[in-house]
Formats: sequence, C-alpha cells, structure tokens
Amino acid sequence: MNNVVAVDEFTRYCMLTLEVYFGQMSDEIITKIKARKSLNQNSTPDDIKQFIDLIESSISLFSGKNKATEICNILRTKASEMIGAMNARDTAMSNIIDKEINAFLSSNSLPAEVDITDYAKYLALKFGSSANSVEKDLIDKVKAHVRRGISTKMLKEEINKFLTKYSQPGKTDVDDFVHYISLLKLNLKESEVRELVENERLYRKFHGPEEATDSSELGQFISVVKTSNDKDAIAKLMQKQGLSYLIKDDKGLSDKSLSEFVELMTPNERDMKDALEGMGLKHLIKSK
Repeated sequence: MNNVVAVDEFTRYCMLTLEVYFGQMSDEIITKIKARKSLNQNSTPDDIKQFIDLIESSISLFSGKNKATEICNILRTKASEMIGAMNARDTAMSNIIDKEINAFLSSNSLPAEVDITDYAKYLALKFGSSANSVEKDLIDKVKAHVRRGISTKMLKEEINKFLTKYSQPGKTDVDDFVHYISLLKLNLKESEVRELVENERLYRKFHGPEEATDSSELGQFISVVKTSNDKDAIAKLMQKQGLSYLIKDDKGLSDKSLSEFVELMTPNERDMKDALEGMGLKHLIKSK
C-alpha cells in the first residue's frame, strides 16, 4: 500500500466514522474540511493532526465539544496506526533500495550521470517510488561513494610511500603518519588508517609491495586530475564524462565544490609543508 492509497483510505475512514453520528452530513463535513486542508502522499503527521483538529472544531458546533473530542479520538487512534504502518513500510522499502544501490555502487566506481538517471528510473519503476526522489538519494550516495573511493586510494598511495621509507615503522612513526594523514582531509577514521597501515606492513613483510598500477575508472580519473593544474580543464573534462554531478550544489556547478574535490586529490604542497613543520614532522616532508 502506497501513501496515496493510505491517505485516501484514512479520509474514507473519517467519513464513515462521522456517518455513524451525522448520517449524510458526513460527506459534506469532510468535503468542507478537505477544501481547507487537503491530505496527499506528502502529508506529514502534523498535517493529519490538523485535518482531524478541523473535523473536531467543525462537528463540535452541533455535537458538543466532549462528543466531538470522543469521535475525533477514534480518528486519532486510526491515524496513529496508519502512520506507524507507513513508517514501517517506508523503512523496509528504504533498506531494500539501499541494498540495490550498494550493489550498483559495488560494480560502478565512477558512474556517469546518465547511468545514475537510468538506474534511478529502474528503481522507481521496480519499487513504485518517485524517480526524482530516488535519483537525488542515489546521487548523494554516489558522491559519498566516490569521495570515499578517492580517499581510500589516496591513503593507500601515502601508505605505500610511508612503508617504502619505513619498512618496519615504530609506534612514533605510525603516530606521526596518522597526524600527517589528518592534514589531507580524507575524512577517514584514525582506527581505519592504523589498520590499513598494519595490513599493508604485514603484506609487504611476507609478499613484498604490490604492483602500483590502477586501471580502474576511478584510478584513471585521479591520475588525470593529479597531472593537471587547470581547474577549468578538469571541470570541462568532468562535464564531458558525465561527472559534473560531483561538483554541483543546489544552484548548479559550484567552483567551491570543484576546488574541494580537486584539493582532495592534490593537496597544496606548500600548505602541507608548513603544517608538517609546525607539527614538528619535517621528516615526513617529501623530498624532490
């Protein structure tokens, strides 16, 4: 049952309940209330409360306040049951759609906007949801997915450099590295950074360093951004590849979002050097 059906059934329930007390007048009462406060699929619990309050105010004129409250408490109980069922259904549906989206993201590290739009339509048709709503939710999740993918790849690159310099780092070395990573604004938890460092250290100890090639779409995109100093060129490339959604806000393409996105992959070396010196971590400054 979708929200439209649920709201229609509740409105009908109100009319049938009033019919027990007011006969054919119930239809006229509900029609007048709907003219003042119409319910639809987007109505909130507060909208439904206002709808019932208007009914109570209307019928109290000829049934008395106490009787009107008694009748409308029946409606409030029904509304509470309906809202609870709708919330439970929405939560279940949201969980199902999230699983679908996660499956989509697991095989699409850097999806183009046309793929997102088409997949949103597919989900909307499959689950009877609003395509626009699903697409907005999907874009938000894709943005977070891509940013996390970039952050993870940037971290792995830094870990490789760190362990090349310190094959068996001590606690102080790892602590310093964690401080350094915090400057890159990768939005990764400290525990995650430490775990990845240890995992890579152990892998290298028994297998040697992995081949540092990345042929994925995301890896290739990062390489292009890192080798370009022209933000306008990067923005045009993103538009050409259908990736401009990554740097859009409510008003459209955002220079601030573009700057933040580029900075994630190419932090300012001068700022990093000054910050490391200020923290007493000069030994982590990359030498040319």
